[in-house]
Amino acid sequence: MHGQAGGHDPHWRGKARDTVADLRMTAARYPDDPDLTELVGELTLNSKEFASLWAAHPVQKCIPPSRAFHHPLVGAMTLTNEVMELAQDEGQRMALFAAAPGSSSAAALRLLADLSAAPARDRTQVPASD
Repeated sequence: MHGQAGGHDPHWRGKARDTVADLRMTAARYPDDPDLTELVGELTLNSKEFASLWAAHPVQKCIPPSRAFHHPLVGAMTLTNEVMELAQDEGQRMALFAAAPGSSSAAALRLLADLSAAPARDRTQVPASD
């Protein structure tokens, strides 16, 4: 965890707390996982923010109904999210984010999609041969 990671997100501290609480729940579920133990140890040693949050012993699923984001190119967006447990891959989850249809957040996501697709379109053009 790095405090600068939240530089574009006004709700970073709450998200960090929720994420640590979710990680603690995962650690309780898999107490003998060496990779997870190593990750928690590394974060505790290298991040005062993480160490403080971990010491508070929060435990909960990290599934808020919506989150505010700030993207440097398109600005503020409010996205709803849904977290799905992957039945064929125990312990794995997938988070899906969506904007309300017709909202400014939906327009911002469309703009981001267009911006990210532009280089891909450029790569598909075949240079003219002489």
